[in-house]
Amino acid sequence: MKTLFTGSKSAGSDARRTRWGVLASSLAAVALLAAPLAIDIGSNGASGLIGSAKAAPRLCDDGTRPPCDDGGGNEPPDFGDLIKLYRDDFGVPILTADGCWQPLPSDACPTECTTLAVDELGDPVADVSVVSVTPATCAVVAVGDPNICQLCTQEVDFGRINEARSPDAVFDSQLEDVLVKLATSDCNTLDPAGRMVATTVGSDLSVLVSTIDSPLQNLAIYRQLIQTGSIGTALPQGASILDTAARGLGAASDKAGEVDVDLVAYLNQIMGLDDLATPTILDPKICILRKQEVAGVVQFVQECFLDYTVSPPDTLVPYDYERDDNFGALPTPPYIPENDPADGTMEYLSLVPDSDPPLFEIVYDLTTDAVFQAVTFESGNIGGFAQASDDARAVIEFMHENQVPVDFESPVVCEASPEISYDVSISPISGLQVPKNIVDGSEGREFTVTVVNGGPDIATGTVTVTANPEQGNPIDGSPWTFEFTLDPAVNPSGSFTEFFSIDIGQATVINWTATATAEFDVNPTNNTVTEVSNVRVNSGGGGGGGNPN
Repeated sequence: MKTLFTGSKSAGSDARRTRWGVLASSLAAVALLAAPLAIDIGSNGASGLIGSAKAAPRLCDDGTRPPCDDGGGNEPPDFGDLIKLYRDDFGVPILTADGCWQPLPSDACPTECTTLAVDELGDPVADVSVVSVTPATCAVVAVGDPNICQLCTQEVDFGRINEARSPDAVFDSQLEDVLVKLATSDCNTLDPAGRMVATTVGSDLSVLVSTIDSPLQNLAIYRQLIQTGSIGTALPQGASILDTAARGLGAASDKAGEVDVDLVAYLNQIMGLDDLATPTILDPKICILRKQEVAGVVQFVQECFLDYTVSPPDTLVPYDYERDDNFGALPTPPYIPENDPADGTMEYLSLVPDSDPPLFEIVYDLTTDAVFQAVTFESGNIGGFAQASDDARAVIEFMHENQVPVDFESPVVCEASPEISYDVSISPISGLQVPKNIVDGSEGREFTVTVVNGGPDIATGTVTVTANPEQGNPIDGSPWTFEFTLDPAVNPSGSFTEFFSIDIGQATVINWTATATAEFDVNPTNNTVTEVSNVRVNSGGGGGGGNPN
């Protein structure tokens, strides 16, 4: 049931209210040591690895990153051995004197399965219990019933972040979609959770607001920012590199989940970001030697970790997160409430106290008050980064659970940009259609090239098709150039067909290339496609499958 009411604004409250209400597994990506190594004990107490050992990340049989699912089938990945560990401030596991990790116990773990943790110097930590492990193998100890202690460890819950196993091509494609969306919008802003929002104003003054909320796209943003410090286009105002990376990770997480240091550290492993051979903006990496069973053999392996105390490219100081400052500057620019925007303010649907039948009202309040009950947080390093990610996740969850109906939301402020922009592309699957097989001396053969304008503005340009035989005579007419004007609202695509003849003089291969050129195209990476035709000198030539013959 939906109920609409008219009432007065609440008085004497920090929250301002509207006049309307509506009802509403062990990670196998660790590289084995391949060269002599020297151990350096850094100032943080964690072992830093110095040496030349650099190993490429291992891939599963289906081309994805570990953990693998035994053949790349449809079974969910096994994250069962990715457990919560006793770590230092850098997210590096603190090891025992035997080089073993120290798992954190679950609440139900029997006391006989636990022991006191040891610090970087090997001294007991009085207030920290860990699951006991066997020094020789680092496996959980077997006390009494061997199954008791085996159940003591805590698995890290990845939820939908297991999409981090996706191949590089998937992330590249998702990042390209983000880049195009931001580059073709009239306004790029940040919502109350810090997610990027692309807004486009149509010629009829209609406003299209697109929040970048896809988990895969946000994982791609995180991955690219950690690797290079850029996503290929300017970030919105107020979006620093690591803040945006943290918010991307939060947006990619399960709304009801949790982002903690263990998840961040394991995610970096899964995505290959902690590989020595992978450059990041948080280099140099912190590396340790940890005892681990590999293919039935217990040995020391190298594990590396990103250093979140390194100053990223957009700042001269290491990363530091303060909750009040972060959400006090969101959304950027402020637009809530519509007629009186205030910094750090969000809107949400709330039940009117004691209403019968139940009535709901839209509440305007500080995000820090509404979501976090004014509880503050400030920290740096990986702990601060993980909390920043989890805070973004918490705000997104709150917004979804208390969502304001679309017709009553405060509108994002945006004016149409005078700049022209669009995304012109040629499909790599069907954008250029040519004969697969041609008999030399043929006449009246044809090719078709199709150009698409993804908008938002009208695109004017040319598409050029070139046919280059690897041997023999050139093809008359090549290259061919066609002019196009494509309006995304009327004719978003245009196809051009041309007939041609060949007299090459021998069997060979024709390499075809089609390239679209337009002045204000924001993404030239999808403007060129290639195809191949086989030329025979007898009459046995055949058709072209799905392409023209």
